Amino acid sequence: MGDRLRLRALADRPPVRLDRSLARMGRLVVDLHREAVASWPRLPLDEDGYWDRRDDAVDREAWYLQRSVALRLSGDRPDPDLLGAWTVARSLERIADHAVVLGTVGPRLVELPTGAGPSVSLGQFHTLAMEHLEGVLNATDAEAANGLLDTGAALIESGRSLADRLLPGVGGASMPPATAAALARVFESIGRTIAYGQDIAQVVLDRPAPQTHPDATAGDRPVRARPAGPERTAGARERFLASVVT
Repeated sequence: MGDRLRLRALADRPPVRLDRSLARMGRLVVDLHREAVASWPRLPLDEDGYWDRRDDAVDREAWYLQRSVALRLSGDRPDPDLLGAWTVARSLERIADHAVVLGTVGPRLVELPTGAGPSVSLGQFHTLAMEHLEGVLNATDAEAANGLLDTGAALIESGRSLADRLLPGVGGASMPPATAAALARVFESIGRTIAYGQDIAQVVLDRPAPQTHPDATAGDRPVRARPAGPERTAGARERFLASVVT
């Protein structure tokens, strides 16, 4: 009953600018992620449900956006970009969930035996993940989306290589089971964050290309999507591995 009343009230409001709402939600999620990782050297803040409350704010934004999209899709002439907006909101909601994991598990990892050292590499990896996410949220054309998909693929491979070097039983590292479990959870959350960023980049790539006049010059025509190049992917992976501190 409560959801129906909220949907009715939402239907009575003027249409929201989805692009502005998504931009606001994106900034909220990026800030939440960075705050979560910045908290690692400090005492845990989640004793009073701090991170869950921050996540609830993102969930409210996602609910509002998704219901706005649902109402517009039920109209006579739905905008084809609406499903993309729904996907972006859903992906950002999931990315925020992983910020909660980073905010709760990360400080514990730092306090566990041999956990402080790997946390430095993880923090650097997370910085690159946030740069990728910000780029995706600001991308407006197929060329930018293609480049970011390449970057995201390289980051995912880099994360696997870094995990092989840091986690016991794979690269020969030695650490207590509790530390290894916390490290694996942080790796997973950063990796999933990058993967959801890839989903958002795909939304940008799938947007209908703008129509151009048949007599338009080559410079006026929209950029065509192209597959990720293995050379670019490998190069980005090598640059990351060369920069990370282990």
